[in-house]
Amino acid sequence: MKPIGLKEKNNITYINDFSINDLVKEYKTPLYIIDEKQLLKNINDYKDSFKSLMFKTNVVYASKALLTKELTHILSEKDLYMDAVSLGDLFVAKSSDFDMKKIVFHGNNKSLAELEYAVINDVGIIVVDNLYELKLLIDVTNRLEKKINIMLRVNPGIDVHTHVYVQTSKLSSKFGESIFDDEIIHTLISTLLTSKYINLIGFHAHIGSSVMEAEAYQLEIEKMVAFQNKINNEYHLSLKHLNIGGGFGITYTKKNKAMPIPKMISKVIGYLEAEISKTNSLISDVYIEPGRSIVGNAGVTIYSISQIKPTYGMKNYLFIDGGMTDNIRPALYEATYEVDVVNKLSENKEHLVDVVGKCCESGDIIRKDALIPSVTDQDLLIVYCTGAYNYSMFSNYNNMLKPALISVGDKVTLWSRREELSDLIRLFK
Repeated sequence: MKPIGLKEKNNITYINDFSINDLVKEYKTPLYIIDEKQLLKNINDYKDSFKSLMFKTNVVYASKALLTKELTHILSEKDLYMDAVSLGDLFVAKSSDFDMKKIVFHGNNKSLAELEYAVINDVGIIVVDNLYELKLLIDVTNRLEKKINIMLRVNPGIDVHTHVYVQTSKLSSKFGESIFDDEIIHTLISTLLTSKYINLIGFHAHIGSSVMEAEAYQLEIEKMVAFQNKINNEYHLSLKHLNIGGGFGITYTKKNKAMPIPKMISKVIGYLEAEISKTNSLISDVYIEPGRSIVGNAGVTIYSISQIKPTYGMKNYLFIDGGMTDNIRPALYEATYEVDVVNKLSENKEHLVDVVGKCCESGDIIRKDALIPSVTDQDLLIVYCTGAYNYSMFSNYNNMLKPALISVGDKVTLWSRREELSDLIRLFK
C-alpha cells in the first residue's frame, strides 16, 4: 500500500530521501508524487515473472492509468508495450517518441480519424471491437493500401468480484463480442478474410479491473485457449497470439490485500503452460495488461489540511485543498483509500473524520471514517495508492487547477507542471 520509498526519520516524512515538506514548498498542494523506485520495482516484477520457455511474453502498460512523456521514456527503456484507447493517447505516445509498433490500440467505438491515424502511424496491433469497426478499418486500409495486424476482442462471459463498473467480460458488456455468439463470430471472421490488408493474429479478452483472484484467470485461459483452437480448426487459420488482458488488483486498504505480483503471475504462467500443452495449441505469443498495478501503489497525493469541522449531526469533516477533481474514484465507484498525516505517521490516531474536498458536491469525499491524529492548519495529508486514475481522470470542475505531477527517485523530476489561472481560459474565444 505504501510506496517503498516512503519513510519517517525524526518526525519528518520522506520519499527517497526528499522531504515531503520541501517538495510541497516547491510544487504546492495538491501534489501528485510518483515513487520512481516503486514504479521500477513493479515493472521489473512483471518482466521477471512473466516468462516462459513455451511462448513469448509481452507486458502491455495501460496508458489510461497514467500517461506522460517521462513515463513513456521509462516504458521504452524497459521494453514494455503500451495500450491506447483514443486519438489523444496515440498522439501523446508518438509525440514522446514511443515505438508505435509496440502500441495495442483498444476502444469500443474507434472513430474513422482514430483508425486512420493508427494505420498511417504503423500501430502494432489494433484490437477490433465489433463488425462496424471492422468494416471501417477495411475501408481505411484499402484506401491507404497499408497492412495492419489486428486482434478481435471477445467476451468469455466470466463474472469477477469487482465493482460492476469495471467488469468488462460479462456477456452484456459494451466491449467485444461473445464467444458464444457463433453467428457474429462467423460474420467477423468471414468479413476480415475478404481484406488483403488486415492480418488477424489472435484474440483479446479482458475480464475486469482490480481482479484479486488468480482462479479467475485460470477460467479465462481455459476458455480462450479452447476458443482460439476452435477458430483455428473451423476456419483453417494459424492464429498464434493471445491477449488475456489483466486488470490485476492492488492493495488500496489494510482490509483488502492483493496477491504479490510474482505470485499472481507465476500462477498465470502455470495456467497458460498447462492449457497450451494440454490442447496442443499453436499459441506462441501471450500478452498481459497489468493495468493499475504497475503505477497505482507508486503514487501518492499530498494535500494541505485546513481544519476539522464538527457538525451538529456529530460528523467530523477534515477539510483539504483538493477533492473529487483530483481523485474522482471515491465519488465514481466508492473507491477507498488509506490516509496519514505527514510527519505524524506514528502518532496516536484518535480523531474519526471524513476527509472531504472543497468542491460544491456532497459526494466530494476522499475517505470516509478515517482515524487521524490531532492536526493544525500547518499539516499535510498523504493519500496512498493514487498513481493510477487520479491525474488521468482530473477535471476542472469548479475551475480547480490541475496539480503538478513529479517523480521522486535519486532526483526529483517534474512530469507535468501545475496549472495556472491563465490555463483555465486558454480555450476561450
